[in-house]
Amino acid sequence: MSPIQAEVERRGMQIFDLVDRHPESIFSKAGFYQRMMEFSMRDEHFKVQMFRFVDVLASLRRGSDIVQHLDEYFADMRNGYTPLIRTGVSLARIVPIISGKFLRWNVSGMARQFIAGRNPEDVMKTLRKKRRQGIGFTVDLLGEAVVSEEEAAEYMGRCQELLEHLARETRGWTDPLGKNSELFPVVNVSVKISALYSQMNPADPADALAHLAPKLRPILHRAKELGAFINFDMESYAHKNATVELFRTLFTESEFYDWPHAGIVIQAYLRDAETDLRDLIAWGR
Repeated sequence: MSPIQAEVERRGMQIFDLVDRHPESIFSKAGFYQRMMEFSMRDEHFKVQMFRFVDVLASLRRGSDIVQHLDEYFADMRNGYTPLIRTGVSLARIVPIISGKFLRWNVSGMARQFIAGRNPEDVMKTLRKKRRQGIGFTVDLLGEAVVSEEEAAEYMGRCQELLEHLARETRGWTDPLGKNSELFPVVNVSVKISALYSQMNPADPADALAHLAPKLRPILHRAKELGAFINFDMESYAHKNATVELFRTLFTESEFYDWPHAGIVIQAYLRDAETDLRDLIAWGR
């Protein structure tokens, strides 16, 4: 085992130990959601059904429809929690209007752990709360691949609006550690590269670069003016090489080559992550 791997594992075990020593109370909202996620990860069938239910929930309007789908998705569970699940479904049928609202509220509450808000105003409420807790942020927009250039243009516009809104609302903020915001920009936006071009094809990275670079330059230019940080998000492995090449191409250009407030996501669980990181470090030097 390499020294780096040993250190990574040591720190990982330290994090797990801290989590085990400071668990959330089962009676707290965070504790309830935490245990729900733990349970879903242990039971593959339950996990699949839970995500299917969450996916369809947004399209259901009546409480009776929500309870019906709850029954259809979970009635055939075969695990140690089957009696509890069946009891819950039976109780939900008694007053479906209330049950439906309760289920929607809980699913929304779980989603809010990962989604800062539905609009910029909601996002700022969350960010102000995190700021009081001494927590920094990077914000991205939901949605990944797009199917048309109209959607891609809309995503680009939303990124620009988000950047402007965050810069305006956080004016005067310093980073959570109280450092110089010129070194640690408060505004940090992650951009999903595949959402900027609907025809992105892993087999034709040159085409992707030709279409994506002109769309990213205005975002980067404005972020530089505002003193913001831009992350290149990494969603799909199929687009990894094109995303890395796009990053290198843009930050070799004269306007951006010495701008320090940009980053790129490298997914650590990939086997080629170390190679990609070493290549980027060598390129950056």
